[in-house]
Amino acid sequence: MNNKERRLKIFRCGSAAITKYTRGDSSLYYCPICGAGYPESAAITGVDLTLEHVPPKSAGGKPILLTCRQCNSSAGHKIDVCAASKRKFEEFERVLCGHEKATIVPVTLSMANVDIVTSICTERCFDVMPLPNANAPATMEKYKEHLRNLTANNTNEFEFKLSMTQKYDDRLYKLSQFKSAFLLVFAWLGYRYAFDPCLEIVRQQIQKPETDILGTRFWIQGNENTPLNKVMFLRQPLPVFLVSFDGFYIILPSLESPTDIYNSLSNHWKKGQRITLEAKVLLGSWPNKLQMKLDNFK
Repeated sequence: MNNKERRLKIFRCGSAAITKYTRGDSSLYYCPICGAGYPESAAITGVDLTLEHVPPKSAGGKPILLTCRQCNSSAGHKIDVCAASKRKFEEFERVLCGHEKATIVPVTLSMANVDIVTSICTERCFDVMPLPNANAPATMEKYKEHLRNLTANNTNEFEFKLSMTQKYDDRLYKLSQFKSAFLLVFAWLGYRYAFDPCLEIVRQQIQKPETDILGTRFWIQGNENTPLNKVMFLRQPLPVFLVSFDGFYIILPSLESPTDIYNSLSNHWKKGQRITLEAKVLLGSWPNKLQMKLDNFK
């Protein structure tokens, strides 16, 4: 199935669901984040309605729904890029510690007052290779001269530093996971969930990541026992959904939640408090396509 066929299939599923939800005829697909409606032609061209990978494509996510180009590109530039940066840092750490074989580019090698852009490859051994096109000729010459001096002096011990630079913001990284969790539950339950008044603050925060509306009150740090890729229901202290990722949970309102769920939770849980969660597993794995159970429920 090519991307055009995939967009059309998702469009038709979504437009059928919104028709059942509103109990009226609808030929539109609505972006679950901003709520704007688009005709089938937008899915055909892919200009205004785009495939949304959940989680982001860089994290292995699948294109399970459509969002409008504004919401998709805005989130990609502002929050999903932080998730990609964190994964690069984690890969860099694993490679340097010998836990993973890979090639990483770019990495800065600092030695003898020379900073040179390199690649690191650990496929067979630990190779650090300068990137000629990423370094000025004078820098390359200083680097080669330093290596010649080490060889001439028969030096076996020398100091160097490897580093990489990525833009990273922890709050925006967590917002990327927040967005993924919301879209996963939307794919499962549909518009009846996404457009409920208690989800308004969720959609607002995703649309305005530069505005600190929720802080990170939607985040629970887990441990080695955190289940992976599940959707759960937590009854106490308030009825909420928990979407589990690798080592943490995202809190989302359920349809039983009060409108100010995150402020309400702050009254029950303090930052840094250890808590024991007793939640019911509703989905043993994340949805890999639009199900929209509530919209299609008769």
